[in-house]
Amino acid sequence: MSRPVLIAVVALVLSILPGVSHAASPGVVGTAANLVREVEPRADGVRHVDTKAMITALKALNVNTYVYPMAGDFHHWSDLRDEFLPAAAAAGIDVWVLVAAPSQAICCISRPYKHDYVTWARELATLSKSHPNLIGWTVDDYSYDLETFTPAYVTQMQAASKAINPSLKFIPVVYYRHFTDAFIAEQAPLLDGVIFPFWDDPHRDTSWTWSLSYQVKQLAKRLPDTDVYLMPYAYPLSHAAQKPTVAYVEAITKKALEHVRAGDLAGVVQYKLPYTSRSDGWTRPATDNLARTGNGRLSFVVQANTATSAGMWCGATPTVRLTPRATKYAVSFWHRDNRGSTSPAGYHVKQLLLNGRVVWQQDVAADQDAWQKATIDLTAKLTGATSATLQWRLYERKGVGNYFVDVGVDDIVTTGLQLGDPGVENAVTWSSGLTRQGGPVYCSAQVYHQNYGADLSARVANLYAAG
Repeated sequence: MSRPVLIAVVALVLSILPGVSHAASPGVVGTAANLVREVEPRADGVRHVDTKAMITALKALNVNTYVYPMAGDFHHWSDLRDEFLPAAAAAGIDVWVLVAAPSQAICCISRPYKHDYVTWARELATLSKSHPNLIGWTVDDYSYDLETFTPAYVTQMQAASKAINPSLKFIPVVYYRHFTDAFIAEQAPLLDGVIFPFWDDPHRDTSWTWSLSYQVKQLAKRLPDTDVYLMPYAYPLSHAAQKPTVAYVEAITKKALEHVRAGDLAGVVQYKLPYTSRSDGWTRPATDNLARTGNGRLSFVVQANTATSAGMWCGATPTVRLTPRATKYAVSFWHRDNRGSTSPAGYHVKQLLLNGRVVWQQDVAADQDAWQKATIDLTAKLTGATSATLQWRLYERKGVGNYFVDVGVDDIVTTGLQLGDPGVENAVTWSSGLTRQGGPVYCSAQVYHQNYGADLSARVANLYAAG
C-alpha cells in the first residue's frame, strides 16, 4: 500500500472512532445581495451586473458563498447565467439565488418566473446542472408567506428541483419567532436548511448582541437535523431605531463563527454588506454621527411602538479604579435625548448609579433636545472606599406603549477615578459592561464610521480568513 493511500485510510479510521476529534467543515462564509451594476450601459441600453467588480471584491472579502438576488429585471437572470456563475466558479465561489416572496410584491418581484416557485425550483435546478457552483436557492421572508408555502406546495417545489438535481439545496429565510412547533414539525423536514436573520427578536434592533448565543443554541437544539445559517444585518433594518455599526456587525460575525466551529451553525451570510465602493451603504452621512465630540457615544433606547413595564432598564457599567490618595471624587458627563418639555414626564428617566445607588437622575422630558452637562460630587460617598462602580442607565419609571427615546451620554470626565475610554470611541471597551433588565430597553456604544463599508469589509474579511 502506498504512503498516500495509507495516510488516507488511517485518517478515515480515526475520523469514525468514538472519542476521536476531527476537523469540522469550515462552513459557509458569505454575503447576500448588494448587486453592483456597470457604470455605463452596454449596446442594449442596459447597465448590466458588474461581474468583474463584484468577483474582485468578493474575493477580497474571503467569501466562499454569494447569495445572488433576482432583484427585479430580466437581465439579472441572463447576467447570472452567462457571466456571474462562470466567473464565480473560476474564483472558487459558490452561489445561492435569492427570490422575492409574494408579500414583497410592493417593492420586489423576481423575474422571469415571479411567484411561480415550482418553476423557479425547476429552472434553477436545470441551470445548476451546467453550473455546479450554483448549489442552492432561497426565498426571502419565506416564513411570512406560509399561506403560499404550504407543505404540499413546498413538496411540489422540491420534487421539481430534486428530479433534475438532487443536490440543489432549498434554504429559505425564516425569522426566529416563526420557528414554532408546528413549523418545525411540518416544514423543517421539507427544507435543506434555513437562513436565520438575527435582529434580537422580539425586540427588532441591530444594537444588542447578547441574545445571539441563546437563540442559536435554541435552534440547534430544536432543529438537530437542519443546517442553520446565521444572517447578520450589515445594512439598516427597517423599523429599527439605529443603523448597525461596524463594532456590532463584527461582534455578531465573530460570535457566529464560534458557533460554526462548535457545530451549532452551518455558516454565516451577511445581509447586504457593502463590499465595494459602489455598494449601497458604502459610506455614512455625517448626520449619522450623534456623538457630542469625536465619533462615539453611549446610547440608551426604547423604540417606537414598543411596550415596556415599570422597573425595566439598560445600563452601561465601565471598569473604574480609585486613584490612590485622592482627596476628591467627582464625575461629569454630557447627556442628551430626543425628547423635550412638551413630552410626557414620569416614564423614561436617565440615571447615574454609584455602587448600585442612584446619585443623579433626570426625566427625558426635563430638557430640550440639546447636550447638557451634569457634574456630581462623590467625595462624601467615596471617602475611605476601596472600590467604586459607576453605571449610566435608562430606567422605566412607568411602562409605555409607544414612546420612542434615544438618550446619549458622552465626554465623561472623572476626578479621583480612573475610567477607560471616557469619550466612548471604542465600542469594545464598553461592551462587557452592558446589561439590560426586561428586554425592550436596550443600550450600546454607538461609534460612527464614515467609511462604513471599507472599515466593516476589512474586519469581516479578516474574520472570514481566520475561519
